[in-house]
Amino acid sequence: MGFTVESLKQAMKYMVESQGFDRVLNKMKLLSATPGKIVCEMKVEEEHTNRGGTLHGGLTATLVDVVSTAALMYTERAVPGVSVDMNITYTSAAKMGEEILITAQILKQGRNLAFATVDLTNKATGKLIAQGRHTKYLG
Repeated sequence: MGFTVESLKQAMKYMVESQGFDRVLNKMKLLSATPGKIVCEMKVEEEHTNRGGTLHGGLTATLVDVVSTAALMYTERAVPGVSVDMNITYTSAAKMGEEILITAQILKQGRNLAFATVDLTNKATGKLIAQGRHTKYLG
């Protein structure tokens, strides 16, 4: 394994405490990590919402990107890769105050490409909020 759970936590902390865009995820917490699978949680707060008071679609895309990359880092190769394709299906809204779970799973990691899926679900009800697919070039 390229990363330990503790080093993964430190890497994620470094990302969200940066001055870059990833700092929008500073309230996200890592719940569990097994090789190729990461589960995080986050409470939807005002800073995460659109004008309708629900989780912003762009933030959802960022969650898909960052959490799937963390899952990729927590594999034997421990390479973050570069995004080549990402798509998201939005199935329901997450309202301000709701807790969400973000579960990323690496489906396949080949010589040059990796494929991940990410589910965002309501923590209380299990209802699917969005599902993302992310393809990364590993070099």
